Amino acid sequence: MNIVVVFPTELEAKNFIIPKESNHSIEVLISGIGSYATIYSLTKYCLRSKPDLIIHAGICGTFDSQLQIGEVVQVTSDCFADVGVFENNDFKSIFDMNFVDAQVYPYNKGKLELLQPIFNFLPQVSAVTINTITSTEQQKQMLINKYNPSIESMEGAAVHYVALQEKISCVHVRAISNYVGERDKSKWNIKKAIENLNTTLYSILK
Repeated sequence: MNIVVVFPTELEAKNFIIPKESNHSIEVLISGIGSYATIYSLTKYCLRSKPDLIIHAGICGTFDSQLQIGEVVQVTSDCFADVGVFENNDFKSIFDMNFVDAQVYPYNKGKLELLQPIFNFLPQVSAVTINTITSTEQQKQMLINKYNPSIESMEGAAVHYVALQEKISCVHVRAISNYVGERDKSKWNIKKAIENLNTTLYSILK
């Protein structure tokens, strides 16, 4: 099997180890930060290398106080949460405005869902993808009210979109480095999140 492991940054990939006992072909792609960089680099890679499986891995912020800093989750549903318009103090998505049919593939009720494979040792969560990290309570509440997500990232939905469009199996795992809206970096733990992320990746690949 040809597998590509997609990280947004070199930092998130630095502890990644390919299991020696793996008989798969495994490559690493650093996609870049944000949806636009990810869609471009991953699409280019897929057209050239034709992977059988995409594994998307990175760190994230969580909206869910029940999830712990450093915990690793599997994202099964993601969406582009900042594509639309702010109008009358409310955000309307392209689906709300009927610009795009929320039920036309690859969307399901406006979400980009990955159905297989599922790893039962990880919590399965939904996510939002935005290009500006949430830093205010107003923005945080808007996302919770509209999408009820567990985590946010800047690349997840882009990977889902490419994988679904190219009909390539995809696994999306994230490690929690902080709580959404918390700007006191002393309360973040990026190091722990990256260590746990790569331990989980090793287990998945093994």
